[in-house]
Amino acid sequence: MDPNSIIKSYKRVSAFYDLTFGQVFKPGQRALIEKMHCSESDRVLEIGIGTGSSFRYYPKKTNVVGIDISPDMLDIAKKKIKKNNIPNKSISLMDGEALSFPDNSFNKVVAMYVVSVTQNPEKLINEMKRVCKSNGDIYIVNHFSSEKDNFLIKVFEKSLMPVSKLLGWKPYFPFSDFNQYAKLDVREIRKVNLFNYWNIIHASNNK
Repeated sequence: MDPNSIIKSYKRVSAFYDLTFGQVFKPGQRALIEKMHCSESDRVLEIGIGTGSSFRYYPKKTNVVGIDISPDMLDIAKKKIKKNNIPNKSISLMDGEALSFPDNSFNKVVAMYVVSVTQNPEKLINEMKRVCKSNGDIYIVNHFSSEKDNFLIKVFEKSLMPVSKLLGWKPYFPFSDFNQYAKLDVREIRKVNLFNYWNIIHASNNK
């Protein structure tokens, strides 16, 4: 999907995102951030922060920078930070495929529900590796299609591919294809969320 399609897609859903998609994605956010074991000395980048719904799960003293390509989603995140007086959390309008941060800026880099939405996942992963410190941690939450999936699920996902631009995400997205160019040093993969349809991936940034 091109950036304009992504922005338009999230403009349509931003007003009710937290009450719909946000409820489905919440368990994955909580599970991943608990797994990250963030400390007050960590500097974390979350790509695709959206409405900022994940901020509540990070420790108060952990410095988290959230970026997103959607100004409508970030407007909601900004209001949450102000209303709830959330410390050490900030947001910025930015494309995850072209981050403005210097190399080695963060201990941990996170992308939740982003990889199958971005136009060029390879660029996104390369940027995540670049801004993450050597031997730092990279975390991803995303659905990846698998040969082990139910036959009907695979047929359904492939049938949606022609309208993926309208949906704003790639329904059929095999991890084997993705990791051919991502080349992640994967430490762990586990299932999460409704029907275990999504995956949590923890990788080490071995540059």
